[in-house]
Amino acid sequence: ILFSSMRSFPLMMGKLVGVSLVALTQLSIWGLALLLLAMYGGGIMAGSSVNLPHVPPILFVYFVLYFLLGYFIYATVYALIGSMVTTTQEGGQLAMPIVLMLVAGFYFVFPIIRSPNSSLAFWASMFPFLAPITMMVRITTETPPAWEIILSLAIGFATVVGLVWLASRIYRVGMLM
Repeated sequence: ILFSSMRSFPLMMGKLVGVSLVALTQLSIWGLALLLLAMYGGGIMAGSSVNLPHVPPILFVYFVLYFLLGYFIYATVYALIGSMVTTTQEGGQLAMPIVLMLVAGFYFVFPIIRSPNSSLAFWASMFPFLAPITMMVRITTETPPAWEIILSLAIGFATVVGLVWLASRIYRVGMLM
């Protein structure tokens, strides 16, 4: 059973990686536009200049890692839902709890900004569906210890592997047969 589902694992992973490269291309274009604005945009309005705050380079690394983590988690869950349903209406109904989980991550931002080292902040940043949002808030407000960031990323990427494996099994059964 394990090996038969592993044949569809690369298929599912290929679909997710292909679409993620499109998203990274879009982010790269936005980043380039921001960089050009920072370098050459000083004369946008007469007499004013644009002063951007200094952002440590490691923050961009964390952003890319957590962006990819969040993308792969939610894209895999949506692929899983898409392979289980037969109509758009069913897909919309099943997608609503996933959207609510994503929205919950945004609601956790407010208490985490107030207290980035609380137990709520710690556990929210370890839960894979909330970590892409909550850990980035923790990192920007008051950087947690490195082991918390590494643990959050490890749990998240292990979740991605498990979800891709599950989605590939369901996709194989639901779509390919």
